[in-house]
Amino acid sequence: MRRAPGEVQIGTDSRWAVRVSGLTDRQADRFVTAGDRPLDARLPAPALDLLHDAGLLRAPPRSVPRIRAELAPEAVGYGLSRANDGNDDSAVLRRRDRAAVGIVGLDRLGITVAGVLAAAGVGTILLDDPGTVRAGEVGGGVGAEDVGQDRTRVAASVLRRQNPRVRVTRRGAASPDVVVTVATDAADPGTALDLMTAEIAHLPVVVREADVVVGPFVDPRPRATSRAAWPCLRCVDLHRAELDPAWPVVLSHLTARHQPTATGLPAALAAVAGGLAAAEVLAHLDGDTPVTLGAQYEIPLPSVEPRLRRWVAHPECGCATLAS
Repeated sequence: MRRAPGEVQIGTDSRWAVRVSGLTDRQADRFVTAGDRPLDARLPAPALDLLHDAGLLRAPPRSVPRIRAELAPEAVGYGLSRANDGNDDSAVLRRRDRAAVGIVGLDRLGITVAGVLAAAGVGTILLDDPGTVRAGEVGGGVGAEDVGQDRTRVAASVLRRQNPRVRVTRRGAASPDVVVTVATDAADPGTALDLMTAEIAHLPVVVREADVVVGPFVDPRPRATSRAAWPCLRCVDLHRAELDPAWPVVLSHLTARHQPTATGLPAALAAVAGGLAAAEVLAHLDGDTPVTLGAQYEIPLPSVEPRLRRWVAHPECGCATLAS
């Protein structure tokens, strides 16, 4: 957009927005109308250098990628906010389409996570929940007529209706790249251990009395950097036991009940927690580092404002040995 005679502003995000001044009227017009097309080679060299330093210039792509219209926001948004991947903003979408993500626990929050991932282009969603839909879970595609019905079947129907191209099946039909476990009161240590030993990346999400905890994201596969730097769920439980010696007893009671919350999860809390959990999965699939690698989001009512709590690997946990 034009700011003043001979001056143009490109972008509004403070991370990359720049002002270019000293332009002729014709050059300013070229800037404003060019968009994602070739710029005038006769632009002043300082202006080109400034645009290059801001990351706004790139070589012409060898071919124009085909992107489904419903996924254009993903390609544009992620293309702006991350390093360009081979001059092809669709590369991230191709990785997502090849990925499979398991969702264990399909209450209002679990369905939210699955829906965001499907809308973001994740190709296969693997569903797992033996329970039935409750009245407090109506909304977001789940209707009153679904109350009392099988959660997995209802979730699959919602996902297919909202995202016809997504491949939806029950967990176990394919090998997942990531598994999101949604639990009430506390995450099951046995489930986390199974995922750890199977070297499957996983993200625990726990619905507590008046908040939701997302994380820590656990990637058990060996890395170039020391795996010992990142805690697993057992590391967190060991730290909690040091703060509260009765935590192992409390944990055993919480995970043995296998009872969902009596009334369900408030809609705003489910939306925020589900969106954050899905963003963590997408970061991993895209090759980025999830925020909750070594941390947890705590999202309390009534503010629904995420707070980040950091954890370190516990010296008595064997997760680093398992991943080596």
